[in-house]
Amino acid sequence: MNVLLINPPSNNVYQTFGLSLPPMGLLYLAASIEQAGHTVVLRDLAADGVKLSDADFKKADAVGISSDTTRIDTAMSLARHAASLNRKVIMGGPHPQFVPEDVLTSGWVTAIVRGEGENIFPELLHRLNAREDLSSVNGIIFKEGSRIIRTPDSVPVDVEKLPLPARHLVDLSCYRASMSGRAITPVVTSRGCPSACHFCSSSNFFGRGWRCRSAESVLAELDEVYNTYGFRAVAFMDDNFTLLPSRVEQIADGILERGYDLKWWNFSRVDTIMRNPGMVAKMAAAGSNTVYLGIESGSNDTLNSLGKNTTSADVIQAVDILRHNGIETYGSYIIGNLDETAADVQKTIDLAIRLDTNIAQFSILTPYPGTELYEQIKDKIFCRHWKFYDGLHLVFHHPHINRFYLQVLLIKAFVKFYRRSREAVSGFEQAATRYKLSFKNIFSCIWELVFEFHLRFLR
Repeated sequence: MNVLLINPPSNNVYQTFGLSLPPMGLLYLAASIEQAGHTVVLRDLAADGVKLSDADFKKADAVGISSDTTRIDTAMSLARHAASLNRKVIMGGPHPQFVPEDVLTSGWVTAIVRGEGENIFPELLHRLNAREDLSSVNGIIFKEGSRIIRTPDSVPVDVEKLPLPARHLVDLSCYRASMSGRAITPVVTSRGCPSACHFCSSSNFFGRGWRCRSAESVLAELDEVYNTYGFRAVAFMDDNFTLLPSRVEQIADGILERGYDLKWWNFSRVDTIMRNPGMVAKMAAAGSNTVYLGIESGSNDTLNSLGKNTTSADVIQAVDILRHNGIETYGSYIIGNLDETAADVQKTIDLAIRLDTNIAQFSILTPYPGTELYEQIKDKIFCRHWKFYDGLHLVFHHPHINRFYLQVLLIKAFVKFYRRSREAVSGFEQAATRYKLSFKNIFSCIWELVFEFHLRFLR
């Protein structure tokens, strides 16, 4: 069969300030579909200059569309157009899986793939091509008459046996992420998350069991990225790349043995950095440039409620270890947790400034479908315009903080952090130049961030 895979575009806020990277989930899926003997065309509408035409739809027997929460409206518009051309539409990604009724009752979508699609999608294509009953395909949701049918779970993917992602299907020059002046590409080395953060759907999507690729498998992909595609910087996109320190050290050893001039970026946890200074030293020797830490809050009570098992003092120690090894810290913070007051948010802002990390990202607590948080407070949600579930808008009635004031605190956090020094202001200006932020794009961002949202829900 001829398969068209589509990655919908991001909204204006992300297009203005975000860094575009290839959609690894779809590239892995495409590789598995090709391995099963099908022909694949991939259109990443989040990449610069990529277009989608009716000819793409008409050449396809089936159309696969991936979507998270903020992009679901655009994804559904694409599904409607594909269905109007009598194409079978298969959707995947977290949002369709966790809100299947909204997707399937539209009549535009044939089936939803739950979780990882590498094994499920080729089997589903086989059933569709043979016009056979879909109920024998594990891991999908589909509509039969008035009934929504959810088949048994599919067996988790063996990440060691997956083909390397089909990078040949996209123009890698269309992406505008960089590190230290080098173009960067993502690499995924594990799936699943043993944590159960109440604001994150990852463990529900991939499973609580952590499945990692061997160091040899990861290094084989780095060989391809480095030698075939010419990248000198990579982003390890795992939820927690450093969960098994011995594996990280083996990967670092492999990079050093190969003599690669490679810079890299990864996610980690505060407690993992604290407990493994030797691992951090080896990471630095092998080119580790930036570590993304989910710091989340400056309030120890909030950290306890999030199940982080860390304190502000632990955060300071972890950042010091990274700084001592010459590794930049990308600090991520969530403001507006359920028990927080405005004073607690101020503690978070103060901690961010005190840590003086290279980058800080502030987000408002957002109840994404599929999370424990969503189930806990869904009766308090007043906004179901999914485009605003971007971490920049408060979409539920907060018990302690007025939503307008929390928006002010979010803006205050960014302004205070990025005006803390001349170096920080210079860094922001350089980023604006690098990513060609136009007045039109910035105005569009401000309109979505403040005015459009509040005009919709003014009370």
